[in-house]
Amino acid sequence: MGASVPFFGKGPTLDPILKDHTLFTPYSRGQAPDRAYPEKNIFLTGFMGAGKTTVGRLLAQALNRPFVDMDAELVKLHNKSIPRIFSELGEAHFRQAEATLLKNLNEQDQPKVIATGGGIVQSEANCEILTGALTFFLNISAEEAWKRLSEDDKDDRPLASSFRDFKSLLAKRQGLYQKCGAAFSAAAGPKEISEAILDFVLWQEPVILGAEGRSSRVRTYAPVSLMAELKKELLASNKAMVLMDHHFRDTPDEFNRLFADLPVYYAKGAGEAAKTFGEVGDLLLAMSEAGLDRSDYLVVRGGGSLTDLGALAAGLFKRGLKLILVPTTVLAAVDASIGAKAAVNLAGAKNQVGLFYLPEEVWIDPLVLRSVPDNLKRDGLIEAYKTALLFDPLLAELISRQLTNLLSGDLLILSQIVHDAARLKIELVAKDLREELGLRDVLNLGHTYGHAVESYHAPNVSHGRAVALGLAVALVHSVKRHGFDETAAKNAIHICRLLAGGAFPSPPPEKEVLRLLSFDKKIRQGRLKFVALKAPGEAVLETNLNPPDLLDAAKELFKNQTPS
Repeated sequence: MGASVPFFGKGPTLDPILKDHTLFTPYSRGQAPDRAYPEKNIFLTGFMGAGKTTVGRLLAQALNRPFVDMDAELVKLHNKSIPRIFSELGEAHFRQAEATLLKNLNEQDQPKVIATGGGIVQSEANCEILTGALTFFLNISAEEAWKRLSEDDKDDRPLASSFRDFKSLLAKRQGLYQKCGAAFSAAAGPKEISEAILDFVLWQEPVILGAEGRSSRVRTYAPVSLMAELKKELLASNKAMVLMDHHFRDTPDEFNRLFADLPVYYAKGAGEAAKTFGEVGDLLLAMSEAGLDRSDYLVVRGGGSLTDLGALAAGLFKRGLKLILVPTTVLAAVDASIGAKAAVNLAGAKNQVGLFYLPEEVWIDPLVLRSVPDNLKRDGLIEAYKTALLFDPLLAELISRQLTNLLSGDLLILSQIVHDAARLKIELVAKDLREELGLRDVLNLGHTYGHAVESYHAPNVSHGRAVALGLAVALVHSVKRHGFDETAAKNAIHICRLLAGGAFPSPPPEKEVLRLLSFDKKIRQGRLKFVALKAPGEAVLETNLNPPDLLDAAKELFKNQTPS
């Protein structure tokens, strides 16, 4: 038999505030999952009547993954029912066809949710595949399984001729099921089982951002069920107010119902249009009218612009009240909500007035990020890719390798990337919260030229697309000035272009680039700092960039390309 399932370092019971999910009983708990964890197939095993197909469909829908029912596939391949395959070709033929299908499915590039046949575990080679994947055993008693099978079902199952044989067969397979996967009680309803498995695969241990004697807890797996527990604990003896994007007013959902007892301020502007002094003033007035004081909470739900606005108001109100951020975009989850920065725009230039302010909590729900529109998903992924190039080449490779599946919405891969990118940024921010040591300067990779692009094209080019171009320009510059490998740079630029939607935005006129660079926040004593790369994971900070060098890099980038 294969080794025990290697991913049981994950699990909701590691966080004491999460309720104990008694539905699952892992047979092994090892170290944290390896980098390949989110790319693995999810297999459901178990006896006849356990509900593998029903649970599998629900799980696949939640994770945005294709679903495969192996028995149904074998019927299609043979153009015969399973009883006919058994009677005409024999069980040995069926088991061989089943093993071949399992191997083929496991070798395909796109991860899937796969409901296996009840006898899949009888082969040692099959078990080796199952133990190397994410396999869950739906455990059911013989009595309950027999009760679930209708007479027609029993006719369609050649190994369910009598209850005595049925019970004996389950007893023989029980140990094999347990060796191949984590056990979940199939006595629960399919929805409850699928949600428990979802908790199991998506849960991540919270990351703590500690600085200046304060700490911020960033939860990269915070579904609404957890938010309900947190609300009960954190807001039990405190008042709170909610700041939300105005579009949530007309789309009531679980979050709205959970926080329906709190006063809500809906931002009038959307995106960067919300980051104005007028909006800050109106929000502060609403907070005062709600009777909040420094021991109370502002809960901010929205994208990066709204978390910026809310964090600034929270930091200003009575010199600071408690803040909870609930990002609803990938960009906010991996960047805006976890950097302890808050700012609004001034005179057409981004983030000119702001402060540093730590939230008490950040709640990221991957189930919300799953439904983020494609363009907003790309914006967040380019920020995650930038962070990966700076600190974790293996994460950069994962994004590159799984880009198609990421953009199609695979939630397990997306949630792992959000967690890793957030953790990497948090580790750096904790060392230099207020940017006094210069350590955080590297996070501006791609942003120097990118902010000029964003400001010039505003509001028609998003932050993410602008940074994708800025990152590509920085890579060209890195090849020329710092010996970054040219092939690696071309590959990274290709990923940036795909994340930008297939084409970069057009570069601003050179005079405009130079003008906009003069507003850059990284200017110190007239010198412009610029972040480049010697190699993935090895940043270089140029303390006195010659702006024409950037213009040359942009020309080089667009020499053989057409911008959008």
